[in-house]
Amino acid sequence: MQDPYELLRDSGLKLTPRRKAIIDLFSGRRGTLSPREVQSLLKGVFTRCGLPGVYRNLETLADCGVLFRVAGFGRERTYGFCGHQHSCQEHHHHIVCVSCGRSAVIEECCYHEGMMIGGFRLVDHVLQLNGLCDTCINEERRER
Repeated sequence: MQDPYELLRDSGLKLTPRRKAIIDLFSGRRGTLSPREVQSLLKGVFTRCGLPGVYRNLETLADCGVLFRVAGFGRERTYGFCGHQHSCQEHHHHIVCVSCGRSAVIEECCYHEGMMIGGFRLVDHVLQLNGLCDTCINEERRER
């Protein structure tokens, strides 16, 4: 993956202490985090850490390709570290484990701009695959 700090700078954004702390939180993690979880983890580092600021920074990091937004089953959005070789701005998709939140990059895609699907011309798409990772499948088998 392209250096996340470089992605931020390439987008014309500053590497603030909070953004650096958030990137560091995600870069060492396999799963996803909600804004409330990020806020809770950052409270040990920053004395003042409001939820609106956390949301703004997460959205900024998602917009520049460091993080990706996870479409979940609940109301609260979660985020994951992109991990794509270049950035989240290049076309690819993610698969997310519905049990532990672990994610992986899916490079191949059968959809392309301009193709016809069900009488519609495709102009863009967002695709997230949901499944169970190897670890969760093995745990599920052991519990049986």
